[in-house]
Amino acid sequence: MMIDYSVRTSSRSRHVRLSVTARDGVVIVVPQYFDLSKIPKIVVGKEKWIKRAVQKVQSSSIHQLSPLVLPEKIYFRSINTEYSVVVDYHTHQKNKLSVYDNIITLSLNSRNKNAGFILLKKWLQEKGKEILFPWLRQVSIAHELSYNSATVRFQRTRWGSCSVKKNINLNRLLVFLPSHLVEYLFIHELCHTVEMNHSKRYWELVEMHCPEYKLFDKELKNVSRSLERWVQ
Repeated sequence: MMIDYSVRTSSRSRHVRLSVTARDGVVIVVPQYFDLSKIPKIVVGKEKWIKRAVQKVQSSSIHQLSPLVLPEKIYFRSINTEYSVVVDYHTHQKNKLSVYDNIITLSLNSRNKNAGFILLKKWLQEKGKEILFPWLRQVSIAHELSYNSATVRFQRTRWGSCSVKKNINLNRLLVFLPSHLVEYLFIHELCHTVEMNHSKRYWELVEMHCPEYKLFDKELKNVSRSLERWVQ
């Protein structure tokens, strides 16, 4: 089997990273100035993993052919809070989202099928900031690991990242994860403010602040399978 892949250069990457998604296929992310002649050998070495990942993506894509449906409930496992979603279709008013007493009301023009998802994702972005920013500050203070600034955004392949300027980026979908994984991700990124790599010293620092990190890291890599389609 010939493996088709694309190569992406990242100034943030310190190591070669492979990803497989339905949208982008097989992507190999390499650091700047990486010797591209080494990539074919890397692909051969990872061939079995790539084939399994491709099969998994293809299998899941079959189930994703059904149309998306607006959720009736939205549950933030991170803070154990649930919202009910009520949809009111109309033909004359503007699309609007309102929240009262954990009930989200979507007032939608019936001619725009995607409006509900757009409004929910905008609301999710703001809730992500509201929940994650103060939480990150608390963890930072508790572990005495400082950072410069934080942002919340949507990313398909990362739960978080940390720049050389100690700016931390958080995936808004963290709100759907259990609280122990959210805190582990915070610690993971905060430790990068000290060690900007995944060296032995870095993992020793992570273990000092989170002794169960190996278990949590493995769980974090698999948890995206449990997320509902509309949030992705």
